[in-house]
Amino acid sequence: MNLEKRYSIGEISHITGVSKDTLRYYDRIGVFKPEYVDPDNQYRYYTYSQFWYLDIITCCRRLQIPLERVKSVLDLHDNEKIVEMLKEQRQEAQRQSEYYARVVDDIDWYTEQNKRLREMGKDKEIRVKHLQQRRVIYGRNKEDEAAYHIKLQEACRDEISHMESIKRNYGYVLNGSKIRENVFHQMGEYIDIRVDEYRFASKENILTIPEGEYACFTTEVRGNFADFGILVNWLDKHGYSPDFVIADEAGLQLFAYNQYFYPCEIKVLLSS
Repeated sequence: MNLEKRYSIGEISHITGVSKDTLRYYDRIGVFKPEYVDPDNQYRYYTYSQFWYLDIITCCRRLQIPLERVKSVLDLHDNEKIVEMLKEQRQEAQRQSEYYARVVDDIDWYTEQNKRLREMGKDKEIRVKHLQQRRVIYGRNKEDEAAYHIKLQEACRDEISHMESIKRNYGYVLNGSKIRENVFHQMGEYIDIRVDEYRFASKENILTIPEGEYACFTTEVRGNFADFGILVNWLDKHGYSPDFVIADEAGLQLFAYNQYFYPCEIKVLLSS
């Protein structure tokens, strides 16, 4: 075999399966440069010994090692040091594996949210449920009532920025005096991300939803209106007043659904 034979970029690509564009890119960034450049026509040529380097680069890329670190691997002639570098890459691969596992879990969760959305709204009965206390981040409407979501975004900004998951649900504190008029009047909006402790949200933006017995039913909200008739009749019949009313959205939806109708579970704390 003629070890001095020179190979064009097209031949290298054909033999190894590495595209010519990739080889040109490796040349441009200095990872894999041709050993010989013809001074007359500037054609680039590789030699037989360089095939080993390309094998090393290909292995490194399969391990997702960044190209800037591939240069370090090519410069090393100590396998122990290469093993240490690969252990660092293993840690990064583990981190990415955990990240994509969370992505899969979030997508499964969102799929279940959609299933819940399809099923809700079919049962119009009032159900009394004992609900545990929970703490949510709340955006109060003190100025422009139409901007309740902006208030919430301001309140939960720092907490959300540190979240790795999309798991969350939204809800509203309603003006109970308006439900007899079938008016869905949001006094504020909250987000429930079900964490043990809020680390970044301001204490003044934390709302505690009390434990207790709640009259619950599902209705569809259209703009600022919803049919509360069944609920109002039930409350009157049993002698309760709607002093604390919340509305939990049935599930997370990744589109601007507030322009359409959407199901909410209305919950009234039962107090005489």
